[in-house]
Amino acid sequence: MEAALDHYLAQHESVMIDELMTLIRIPSISQRKAHWPDTQRVLEVMSAIVSRYGFTAEIVQTPGCPAFIATLETHPDRPWLIVYNHLDVQPADEPQWTTQPFEPLLKDGRIYGRGSTDDKGPALTTLHAIHFLHSQGYALPNIQLVYETEEEHGSKHFGVFLDAAKARLHTPASILVSDTIFEGDYPAITYRLKGLLEAEAELITGTQDLHSGMVGGAAMNPLNVLIQALSRCVDARGNVTIPGVQEELPAVTAEEKQTLERTAAIFNLEKFIADTGGAALYTEETLELLQRIWVRPTFEVHGFEGAQWEPDVIKTALPYAVKAKLTMRLVAGQEPERVRQQLEACLQEVNPEIHVKARGAVKGYMSPVDNAFMVEAVKACEKGFGRTPVFVGSGGTIGAIPEFERVFPEAPVVLIAQSLMSDGYHAPNENFQVVQLRNGMKTMAYYLSQIAALK
Repeated sequence: MEAALDHYLAQHESVMIDELMTLIRIPSISQRKAHWPDTQRVLEVMSAIVSRYGFTAEIVQTPGCPAFIATLETHPDRPWLIVYNHLDVQPADEPQWTTQPFEPLLKDGRIYGRGSTDDKGPALTTLHAIHFLHSQGYALPNIQLVYETEEEHGSKHFGVFLDAAKARLHTPASILVSDTIFEGDYPAITYRLKGLLEAEAELITGTQDLHSGMVGGAAMNPLNVLIQALSRCVDARGNVTIPGVQEELPAVTAEEKQTLERTAAIFNLEKFIADTGGAALYTEETLELLQRIWVRPTFEVHGFEGAQWEPDVIKTALPYAVKAKLTMRLVAGQEPERVRQQLEACLQEVNPEIHVKARGAVKGYMSPVDNAFMVEAVKACEKGFGRTPVFVGSGGTIGAIPEFERVFPEAPVVLIAQSLMSDGYHAPNENFQVVQLRNGMKTMAYYLSQIAALK
């Protein structure tokens, strides 16, 4: 198969790059309603692409952004596999872009552009792995592609889509996802994903802004009070201090502790620091660092409404209403609504008028690493990427995964990474390396051929 893969890539690599560039040119930003027509357009383009490779495609409307199902039946006796990717992208407003984010550029072996690595590139490599196997007569499961265009907006309607489309979806033996990142230089198979609570904490103390010289020290400043309350939620070392949150965490098993220790032993801290732009870290002890990202909850303040922001100007006024924009990354087993209640109770110890409204909530996910599909994924990574992969967790959230788990509880989810930390996930100058395009396509081809007979 290796020689056949090399021949296919020699013929189709330029096609894959052209297809990726076509998709990058569509600014399918789900977080901005003005770009919702682009989420429809990107699926229309992808529908034309997959139809060339033997799929029957259908765009499915939701109350938000659309989703997509494409079907390829290879043999009635083979298992069905769902392949999931998302085709929406993050906004691209960062001033550090050195290229135009929606005008793709191939330079020095990298394809630059928003969505190149998250997640349009990995979607195409998997599609071409399927086309390679099908066109060359290799064993291949029956395939249903499920693409969404709301992942970067919390997959808010993905569960609604799955429920509505369940009659059109074959029950899968497993679900394949390629929306995760390599662990340093090693291929990664992700077994754990964080959940996410997006929330606003609001405090209103009046009906209008007030002159700080006239009433300062007498009238309550809600921004002061809210900041004081928020400071109770996390300490200076980044540890969540909301009562009940740490105490109710699921225990880390002995087997998972061994997984953490194995990954920590090969973790390249210097590369991690470089890939994050020299970010200041709470710890440089690799095992603790991984535990913080993978198996401990987080609490982050991202900004405020009602606070001043204009550079070089101080308006000497007290606001009357402020909101804090917050997120908490949650561990598998934590219930987002329970955590919201704990957060609100913590803040209300400072002021009972502080209220917390959830803006979005996704549960965490954890998969056993010893199922047959995971075993085959390890073998495929060894062949395609040339190194034994590591089982890793992720601090990121994929909102579709808990919904898949709910609708298809017997189908293990396998997450095979194709992207690198240095690719600029959610960052300026996002890119997808051509070598990862090649090796990712090979890895997926090996994996799909190997699982064709699994049940």
